[in-house]
Amino acid sequence: MKTEFKKGYTVYKNKDDPVFVVPHSGPALEIATSRDDNAETVASLCWKKEGGVLIVSGIPRRRQWGIDFNRDIPNADKAIDTSIWLNDDSEKMFEYKQKYAWVAFDEKDYEAKLKIYQNFWADVGRGKKIIFVHRSFPKIRSVPSVMDVVTFGGEGVKKKVIQGIVSDVNSKYFDFFQKIDKDYKQSIILETKRTILDTLRIFKSFDMGKINGWHKYYLERDLERINEYCDKEMLEELKKNFTPQNYLIAVESALKNIPDPKITIENVFDGTFALGPKRKLFPLQGKTIISVESSRFMNFWHPDTASEMILDIVRRL
Repeated sequence: MKTEFKKGYTVYKNKDDPVFVVPHSGPALEIATSRDDNAETVASLCWKKEGGVLIVSGIPRRRQWGIDFNRDIPNADKAIDTSIWLNDDSEKMFEYKQKYAWVAFDEKDYEAKLKIYQNFWADVGRGKKIIFVHRSFPKIRSVPSVMDVVTFGGEGVKKKVIQGIVSDVNSKYFDFFQKIDKDYKQSIILETKRTILDTLRIFKSFDMGKINGWHKYYLERDLERINEYCDKEMLEELKKNFTPQNYLIAVESALKNIPDPKITIENVFDGTFALGPKRKLFPLQGKTIISVESSRFMNFWHPDTASEMILDIVRRL
């Protein structure tokens, strides 16, 4: 095995392919959710079992502390200007973070981060079969997904191909999904409570008119699932009185009606914000690329099974 400790990330290698990439595994500075909980654990198990290359980010994804390798390259002026009004809860910063990988405090800082970003993608791009491993939150918006496979709109791999593979893998793990159903739903309830408390901490309110940025974006997506699965009586009560208590009750109501957990295809994630891979890896030129968003519930409680599910997919690509 060859190990290279590079600035910003580490490369483990015992053969050329496949390449397992964990772009968000760096430290969780400032907030606990700024890294991909145990995604590196699952990816390392994939690599240990299959061989190939494992590339693990070692820096924070939060723009003021490091680099989000999943986003695009900002120009120097924009990156430096952004650092002046840096505020994670502003709409302006929300829009910036949707697109760009870092902010810079001067030209030297910009060049240093650009070099790390370019080196990271140069190493990733050497692979022919590339698998990005992320974490998804166990939220109501994700149901019934315990793992969401992203094809980058069918560009990374043809959707018809992945649909057949995922269908077979879901059948293989049917009994497992039945066994984890109760714990999976409980993890969603706990994450809902954390989200409510975090929203109240930041905005001092649970009023949709006062919430902005990522909090509002994801809360709106959660509400789409609540509208789909929640009992009508509770849904009407939530619409009349949108409180943290009623929101939690609505989530609990929806969970009683959701389908069994399973692996999904672009159920939550479709690669819209994966601007780094799109810039650096597409058009493919003979490569096969997928991204796997494994639930934090799976990454922490069942990492070995999560890795087996991923490999069952990867080996058939």
